Amino acid sequence: MSAVSTYAEALFDAARERDELEEVLSELQEFVAALHESEELRLFFYGGQIPERQKRRAIDGLTEGMKTSTTNFLKVLVDNGREEILEEVLARYEELVKEHLGRIEVEVTTAVELTEEQLERLRERLAGVLEGREVILETDVDPDLIGGAVFRFGGRLMDGSIRGRLESLREGMLERSVV
Repeated sequence: MSAVSTYAEALFDAARERDELEEVLSELQEFVAALHESEELRLFFYGGQIPERQKRRAIDGLTEGMKTSTTNFLKVLVDNGREEILEEVLARYEELVKEHLGRIEVEVTTAVELTEEQLERLRERLAGVLEGREVILETDVDPDLIGGAVFRFGGRLMDGSIRGRLESLREGMLERSVV
């Protein structure tokens, strides 16, 4: 198991025991956003020049008002000199939380922008196909698709676009030496 998975699963277990899954996720997302916004904070957190004890005290101040799981997790990263994997751990933790809560993120690329009504119908159909899980749609528009849609979720790709069908038809014809 990778270090990223180990840290993410340990954080997940701790947050679940305290019933803080979503709060910890939100707080860590805020912390990472703050790192992106402040070069000084980024240098402080990722830089190796600051002694561990000083970093721990600063983390107490930076995370004041946050859940204990969030603060303790950041301290463990610092204690083990693993600050550099924070964002990867956060991404894996987010996956674990969504999975636990029965949510699945689906990226949908269509040839044209979908209306709210179309998005809601699509969400309902996908929830049926994905065994009733809550579907979180991420949409994108690619006019080159001509029509239809391309779906990405859980490491899978389903191409229902006209462009995809035409390419598949072309490949099939080439295999049979029709073209």
